[in-house]
Amino acid sequence: MTTTETADRTDGIGIPARPRGDLLAAMMGLTTCLLPFLVPAGPGNTAPADLGIMLCIVLAVLWAVREQLPIKLPYIAGVTGLVLGGAFAAFVTDAPVGAALVVIQDLLLLAWAVSLALGRHNLAIVGAVTLAWCRTAVVYSAVMSVAYLVGINALTGVSAKDGVRASYTFGDPNLAGNYLVISLFVMAACQHPRSPGVRRLGYLVVLTAIGFTGSNGAMLTLLVGLVLAFTVTRYRRQGPVAGLATLAATALLAGLMIAFVMPRVDLGQIREQAAGSIPLLRDSFGRSGNSSHERATIVREGTNLFLEGDAAGFGPARTKATLAATQAPYVKEAHNDYLATLLERGLIGAIGLLLLGVAVLVRCIRLVVGTLPKAYAELVPRPWLLAIIGPVMATAAGFYEVLHFRHLWTWLGLVAALVLAMQDEQRKAS
Repeated sequence: MTTTETADRTDGIGIPARPRGDLLAAMMGLTTCLLPFLVPAGPGNTAPADLGIMLCIVLAVLWAVREQLPIKLPYIAGVTGLVLGGAFAAFVTDAPVGAALVVIQDLLLLAWAVSLALGRHNLAIVGAVTLAWCRTAVVYSAVMSVAYLVGINALTGVSAKDGVRASYTFGDPNLAGNYLVISLFVMAACQHPRSPGVRRLGYLVVLTAIGFTGSNGAMLTLLVGLVLAFTVTRYRRQGPVAGLATLAATALLAGLMIAFVMPRVDLGQIREQAAGSIPLLRDSFGRSGNSSHERATIVREGTNLFLEGDAAGFGPARTKATLAATQAPYVKEAHNDYLATLLERGLIGAIGLLLLGVAVLVRCIRLVVGTLPKAYAELVPRPWLLAIIGPVMATAAGFYEVLHFRHLWTWLGLVAALVLAMQDEQRKAS
């Protein structure tokens, strides 16, 4: 396996002179292309991307050992807390083997992010993954949108369970919508495609595919991301005063809408009208009232379950089984990472999730306020838009369980690589 040429080594840290293709970067790019293809699933909900992830981890370890590269373990404190909390809960509750598999998934996804973080030493890794992600999102969205309009349900994943909402090859409309929303911000950060006109067309294609999922959560997180992207971009271009002014104006506008507009809007009537309109609105916004009620019930039952239990947790992926065992009136998974972590991994896992959130927040802030080395800035011209994905996923975690989303950990690995490259550059300059 050939490696990227390096120059100006300082304390064992090499800054790539230029991107050059190698096996590891190519495999990571290919694995990124496979992220959307989760259906049909293999044993334990495995997917083709998992094989690529494991192969990339092996190649990354071999390369790092051969080149004697320093390996950082980003997010290790948080993931350790999640793993220990899950393992302890599984042990004290005598949870089945499936709970242990969840802990193994935690470690596998962390190893994937650590492997991607080696992009600090190999510019080709960052280039391959970002280019593959941007191109895959546009091509995938175009193919799936055409299939949806033509009515190829075997490809779009439309089924009686979700009405006319498309789940594509994700198996779930919300998961599909989340991936596509994140892809929009990756495209904006990397400025791919390079031509502004083609890129705008790409945005439109991805937005169309998001619309066909009928995911209210995707629309909400997209709105959150757009507001934050506008605010942070003002900060980067005009300074902190402009950024704070934009944030304050947005908060004031949101407050006025909540205080004066929302009380005068009959959401129930709007939902009824949506339920009687076109099928896509009927199955998305038209059923949002029921979805909100169901999630509120899940939170209430989950809170009661935690208060009635102990701080150890019930074991990973055991919320639904535990609710059924206690004869709860509404038996469902938590659909909320914060509640699920507390219920399934106890206080140890909750502390781990908090540490993970802090680690992500710190890296996102560095991308917003810092400057990438020139070679990396050419690949990711607007890294602050990549940082926007952090609060977007934090919002999504309130109504999905996103911790095992493969695209989340791909993004985390990219963020770690860019921040480490930034630190390497600062260390080299000093």
